[in-house]
Amino acid sequence: MRARQRWLFAVLPLLILGFGGEGALRLAGWPKKDPGREFTHGDVYWVEQGSLHLEPFPHKETGGTFRVSTDANGLRTPLHAEKKPDGVFRVMTLGCSTTFGWGVDDDATMPARLEALLGEAGHPVEVINGGQPGHSSFQGLWLWDKTLARYEPDLVIFGYVVQDARMVAYSDSSQALLQQNADFLKQSLLHQSRLYMGGKQLLAAWQIRNKDVAANSTVNRVPPDEYVENIRAFKARADAVGAKFALFGFPLERAGYTAEHRGVLRSASEVLGVPYHDPQADFERWSAGETLFFPQDRGHANAAGLDKIAKGMAQFLIAERLVP
Repeated sequence: MRARQRWLFAVLPLLILGFGGEGALRLAGWPKKDPGREFTHGDVYWVEQGSLHLEPFPHKETGGTFRVSTDANGLRTPLHAEKKPDGVFRVMTLGCSTTFGWGVDDDATMPARLEALLGEAGHPVEVINGGQPGHSSFQGLWLWDKTLARYEPDLVIFGYVVQDARMVAYSDSSQALLQQNADFLKQSLLHQSRLYMGGKQLLAAWQIRNKDVAANSTVNRVPPDEYVENIRAFKARADAVGAKFALFGFPLERAGYTAEHRGVLRSASEVLGVPYHDPQADFERWSAGETLFFPQDRGHANAAGLDKIAKGMAQFLIAERLVP
């Protein structure tokens, strides 16, 4: 009994201090959102406009336009009903503008070509284009919980790498914390604590100020440790809906800044025991003699490049017996 009383007297001041501090911070309205630091999109999470039909999108790098169609949820072609028909096998491709098909018309995107190629090879499937311009795996998890899971995929292809590895002043999670995005803060009970949130915001602000001083100091939008956790989280979500899971290193003309994250994908494949497809080395070789990317926009494959990516992906899925 005495030991219990000693324990209570030891813990009680900490509880009073913690709850008192939490209440005082809530009354004071601190920490406050920092409106001066925003994503290019102006928010932590975003999605393309829904129900577009052959909408002309400007490709500022080339000076041309390309036509985009989307469903009601803002997902690009191939367009399929949200509810999966009986007997249909669905493949969901996840990624950024490279998966979305930036710069090409609807039927030339990698997901559209993949659906056509698999059908021609005797593997009829529906492919859901889960790519969104500018998305990293950070936004992807939100989009899955908000929308993508409702499409009932049988195979989920994790293709986030280009935006996750991009170097910026501060990470997506730091940005979300500074903006006090409600969806992000709901992800954890800790994020609902003003004491915890305030401490994290002070740390993030300190890191950012130091980066502002050292102009060359940058971080990945999704640092490697967070990237690993996001891969695990997506694998768990795929498992929860009974879907197979595969990793994909969407190729660039040169691996460049994405090399470390591609290494993470390779390691994750081994640890999680899931298939991994990365045609990066092939594309670096092929690009020496073919025009597979827009000359004015080296970050996006053109129609010929996307067709090669889709053919390689179709061969991979068939070889790994990931499609029926």
